Amino acid sequence: MKKFLYPVIAIAILIPGTSAFSQNDYAGLTYLHKLQDKRTDSKTSFYKLMSGTATPVSLATPFSYWVAGMITKNNTLKKNALYALEGLACSQVLTFGIKAISNKPRPHEADPTLIALKNAKNSSFPSGHTSEAFATATSLTLITHKWYVAVPAYTWAGLVGYSRLYLGVHYPVDVFAGALIGGASAWLSYKLNKWMHHSKKEKQKNPKS
Repeated sequence: MKKFLYPVIAIAILIPGTSAFSQNDYAGLTYLHKLQDKRTDSKTSFYKLMSGTATPVSLATPFSYWVAGMITKNNTLKKNALYALEGLACSQVLTFGIKAISNKPRPHEADPTLIALKNAKNSSFPSGHTSEAFATATSLTLITHKWYVAVPAYTWAGLVGYSRLYLGVHYPVDVFAGALIGGASAWLSYKLNKWMHHSKKEKQKNPKS
């Protein structure tokens, strides 16, 4: 059971420290201004598109596994759908819980010279889009164990995170924390489900133990 505590401990240690540091994120604002100076219409359109894919792709992933499982009557696919959905749900509960606690202003609210290209509600820390994207990428990687799934999945998640910086709605530290929460949530959900499934099978084999 100790291994299940690793992501929990990582979040417990890194999130509070990162949040405290992020309250005076001067370096982050400098970086965001550099991105703002290099904006173009084509890049803006691309990163708006990438940002907008976070929620649809994250919801479509478990839904697709579930539908495929129903059609083929494959219980493994159905279980994979639950892994992905639970990892996503866990990441969002943690993300919005921390948002409520941190109550950190968005970069453009802290610095009016920084122009946000998307309307963003609630607290800046951590990034919810990044959290759900990395939860999805991690779930897909753990489910498939295929590098050709992991590479595009994490590339997409990384682009989602970067898009939030480019659009001026998050600090770098917000995106880092979102990636950490998303990945850890998916890993923890997957491992816990595997452990519970294994324990259930052992009890069925040894009902008297």
